[in-house]
Amino acid sequence: MDLAEQIVYEDDDVLVLNKPAGVIVNRAQSVREQTVQDWIEEYLAEADHSPALWSSLIPDDFSGEYGTPEAIFAERGGIAHRLDKDTSGALVIAKNPGSLVALLRQFHDRTVQKMYTALAHGILPLSKESFSAPIARLPGKTGKFGVMADGRPSETIFQAIKHFTLSRKEWPDFYGEFSLVEARPKTGRTHQIRIHLAYLSHPIVSDSLYVGRKHLRLDKDWCPRQFLHASEIAFIQPRTKKEVVVKTELARDLEEALSKLL
Repeated sequence: MDLAEQIVYEDDDVLVLNKPAGVIVNRAQSVREQTVQDWIEEYLAEADHSPALWSSLIPDDFSGEYGTPEAIFAERGGIAHRLDKDTSGALVIAKNPGSLVALLRQFHDRTVQKMYTALAHGILPLSKESFSAPIARLPGKTGKFGVMADGRPSETIFQAIKHFTLSRKEWPDFYGEFSLVEARPKTGRTHQIRIHLAYLSHPIVSDSLYVGRKHLRLDKDWCPRQFLHASEIAFIQPRTKKEVVVKTELARDLEEALSKLL
């Protein structure tokens, strides 16, 4: 897949990719396929990264604690944040060291606004509800996180925008209620939305880590992967200081899954 075709916003300093599901964002020793990080390095290979073009974008109080802007950019390849492999949607990428440092500051200060669309089991409130619970890696469970007392503070605002209640002869009595949910994370913990919904007994459809075996087996019959899509992101453009809001349409595979509930 040519990821350049998935660019939904681009200027001199930043681009936003509508990341497809199944694509890994960051490079790792265990990852053999092409990642977004690999792609963006190739995409920007011929770009002029002269400091004169981006040094004005660096925050005045930048300390260099984690290295120079050039070193940070070389390590991250412009990646300002991440999405899980099986989560699709808006991914912000910096095109030069100055814009990367500026964007990382925005993520650190929690001024970037994100909205995800999820399909969850059960009936959630149609009103906006804030949920806070600390998150940490679960001991002895590789790659899995959960709500733990000694975890990092985490907050998500949820709002159901549509309910589905279905009864099909092939479905058991415990199965058939769903909520289409808008989730706005106020913090950025790993798997945060997935964990918070699961803790509230409303796990995301086809979430292989958190939905449970019985539900997962039924989910996979009509929804091929976890129903989670980064639908909107808003940030301040580092050069113009103006807000940029980027929206992405629900991925086609999730649209097809949703149509099966109508």
